[in-house]
Amino acid sequence: MSKRANRPEQAPPKAEVAEARSVGANYMEWPSAIRAREWVDADGTRWRPRSGGGTPPKKRLEHLLASPEVRVLHFYGPDAPTAVALPDREALWQRVRSYLREPVVRASDDYTDFRVAKFRDERRRSLLVIEESC
Repeated sequence: MSKRANRPEQAPPKAEVAEARSVGANYMEWPSAIRAREWVDADGTRWRPRSGGGTPPKKRLEHLLASPEVRVLHFYGPDAPTAVALPDREALWQRVRSYLREPVVRASDDYTDFRVAKFRDERRRSLLVIEESC
């Protein structure tokens, strides 16, 4: 059994919890496979993050996005995530990649952010999760 399997699930950072509570009655938590550290798809397949759920290197992301064998899910809003078809991945990548640079340079009225993580299932298939927030 790996060390990762023995670790308890991590709670969200205190600042994230406090921010959620301060928003009030209008607050609606969006689904997040990265925050939950797990995703169960419509077929019942359980997906878990690789590399601790951190963002893979840029070259690896480009390879994953170009692979027809990798499923890509785009999370945005309270609805279920959207599967990103192979022909649409390049356009999504063009939007995402500038937000993954450090430091992120954005306009004063741009509150968009992206989180990206690679997930795997028991059969070692890959799933790339892209979460957009604002």
